Amino acid sequence: MSGEAYKAKLGKIEALRSLDDLDTVLTGVRKALRDRSNYIVAKAAAMAGSRYLTAAIPDLLGAYARLFGEDAAAADPLVLAKQAIAQALKDLDHREPEPYLRGLGHVQLEKTWGGSEDRAGSLRATCAHALVGCDIDSLALLEALIDHLVDPDKQVRLEVVRAIGQIGGHESVLVVRVKALAGDAEAEVLGECFRVLLARAPHESAGFVERFLGSARDGIALEAVSALAESRSPVAFAVVRRFWATEISINLRRAIVFSCAASPLTEARDFLLYVVADRRGDLAASAIAALAASRFRDDVRERIEQAVRETGDAAVIAAFAREFR
Repeated sequence: MSGEAYKAKLGKIEALRSLDDLDTVLTGVRKALRDRSNYIVAKAAAMAGSRYLTAAIPDLLGAYARLFGEDAAAADPLVLAKQAIAQALKDLDHREPEPYLRGLGHVQLEKTWGGSEDRAGSLRATCAHALVGCDIDSLALLEALIDHLVDPDKQVRLEVVRAIGQIGGHESVLVVRVKALAGDAEAEVLGECFRVLLARAPHESAGFVERFLGSARDGIALEAVSALAESRSPVAFAVVRRFWATEISINLRRAIVFSCAASPLTEARDFLLYVVADRRGDLAASAIAALAASRFRDDVRERIEQAVRETGDAAVIAAFAREFR
């Protein structure tokens, strides 16, 4: 295909974005989904999702099946089209699990300098999340997802933890708890486990997550305390207050302060006000920034201003002026 012909096809797809006649848009999308270029197919799939063209679902499924042919890498380099189709099906509320199960199990190794690399991680992550909304038994869903808690791709592991957290039921909580105990190469994945546990079973999980506050491994204690501070559970926040009273690093204290900005608890608000009044320069300034970013910003402005004046600290006063100007 010549460069001009390729540009013309892309232009036709882009032109569909502004059309009001959905029949014309559907016709254009269907034609593009049959194209040999995976990039054209990806663009058409994205258009189908953004315009909510449910009538295009059979065409999307047909293109999807074609791209899983004998040489999937040659048909769809970088997994662009399969990923776009899976996302479009999810956006169109397609609830049949088969295409997502197929995508979840797909690995596509492509040559790179000095070896090969799996390019299908984003597809697996999308499909993991999409499966939660499908017509599938919760135990079968858990069974499909559980192997991917050790997927080589970090983003897949993150999405699988989030997806399991949405399933509900005691079994999903236990699976995430086991994953947290088994560990992960990336502290961020464990942090997502902590957040899921504190959201699904806050009272039972606060003490469990507290056990990770003493971890010597970089990042794990920070993820644990951040998850506790962001939680909606007063029990979890009581753990944070106890931890604050111990000898901990300045980095952990900053993590607590900034995580409190995401908390809906009045206990978190009052704690930040306490940090401002405690007159520890850097931490007080961080607490002011956290309050400014929180839902309590307008409610506590006068109280913050009074606490700031009482500190007499020029840096803290400047931080208030900057965050609440």
